[in-house]
Amino acid sequence: MITTKEQRIATVGTAVFCVLLLLMLVLVRFINDPTDEEEGVLVNFGDTEQGMGEVEPRPAVAQTIPTPPPTPTPPEPTPTQTGEEEVVNQDFEESAVIEQKKRAEQKKRQEELQRQQELERQRIAEEQRRQEEERKRQEEQQRQQQQQQEINSRAASAFAGRNVNGGNTGEGNTGQPGNQGSLNGDINSNNRVGNGGGNGINFNLAGRSFGSTPPKPEYNSKSEGKVVVEIRVDRSGTVVSASPGKAGTTTNDPVLREAAKAAALKAKFNSDPNAAEIQVGTITYTFIQE
Repeated sequence: MITTKEQRIATVGTAVFCVLLLLMLVLVRFINDPTDEEEGVLVNFGDTEQGMGEVEPRPAVAQTIPTPPPTPTPPEPTPTQTGEEEVVNQDFEESAVIEQKKRAEQKKRQEELQRQQELERQRIAEEQRRQEEERKRQEEQQRQQQQQQEINSRAASAFAGRNVNGGNTGEGNTGQPGNQGSLNGDINSNNRVGNGGGNGINFNLAGRSFGSTPPKPEYNSKSEGKVVVEIRVDRSGTVVSASPGKAGTTTNDPVLREAAKAAALKAKFNSDPNAAEIQVGTITYTFIQE
């Protein structure tokens, strides 16, 4: 009968034996060439299954054929490098340039059209302005003609010397029939003889006379008519002021009125220390085209 002590010894021995066997297997595997793991037992070099002799022939050196370098594969062209893409880009650029030219030409045409419209508008405005000025000029001319006709008509009636019954009448202090005075006189003047003062010039200034030949008006106009100038004369006979266009005036021509005023201011009357400090009277200028 086997005792416990013997069992322990047997167990220890078995364990030692197993460990040694395992170590042997491990050592044997590591001693073999790792490169022959898949080939098995190393075999002598030869070129047939039969052979004879003790000398191993030297194997011929195999010629090494150089391997040609690999042909580089050209890179695949990117989409921007393809001919089709270049054509597309070129077409796009040309289209952009053409479109830009079209816009520039269209803008130029619009500017030219606007310029022509502005010139036409200015031409129409200028034509309307000229027509309006011509209309006003004609209206003013007609108005002056009508006014001149009315003044001439009134003057003719005044000089006609006829009463409402158609009989002749007159004015004067000679006791003889007729209208005493001058055809170039002033109907508002009370002077009938002796103080006309020259061709086409009459004055009305009580108690005074021209101290010298009265100056004639200087003018450049084809109009005719009378201009009555109100004058203010001091004691020395100097005309201190003159206002043309008073009652009896038969023309509205500004040239004639200014000429009459300038002549009246140059007139000189006799000195009278007993006269009023400022004496008011009139000078009438009759303008007739000869």
